[in-house]
Amino acid sequence: EGVEGGHGGYEWSQNVEEVNVVVRCSTGLNAKRNVKCVIRPNRVKLEATSCSRVDKEEFETLFDHELVGQVKPDESFWTLDSKSGLISLTLQKFKEGESWSGVFQGHEAISVQDRESEQKRLLLERFQLEHPGFDFSGAEVNGVVPDASTFMGGINKS
Repeated sequence: EGVEGGHGGYEWSQNVEEVNVVVRCSTGLNAKRNVKCVIRPNRVKLEATSCSRVDKEEFETLFDHELVGQVKPDESFWTLDSKSGLISLTLQKFKEGESWSGVFQGHEAISVQDRESEQKRLLLERFQLEHPGFDFSGAEVNGVVPDASTFMGGINKS
């Protein structure tokens, strides 16, 4: 699924339409009682209780950071797998096809080389979405890689 990064307790990946963030938390949590998540266009705040403090309902901020790009809050969501202790956030990109260098501003970004590889992967993913009858699995992009979000007028799903 492309370049993945990790920083301070989370891992992330992206595709043409979304950024996915996975955070480890305590097992046995209840999504309604023990997790709070606020997704704004430019910022995400995630809080959770730990199993040792479930009764006290003291929330710990897992992160509260500005995003590298913009998202559509109404089309973004989160889920909790209480058995494995994983919170998964699916952030719908505001600008489809945009290649993010990371999730949060000020956190470690992917290298220039990885970013170029990611742009190539997203461009081919975009072509596959636009032309489902074609197989782009063996395709290569050479030279300067255009931005998948703006190349030839942007993404066309019709």
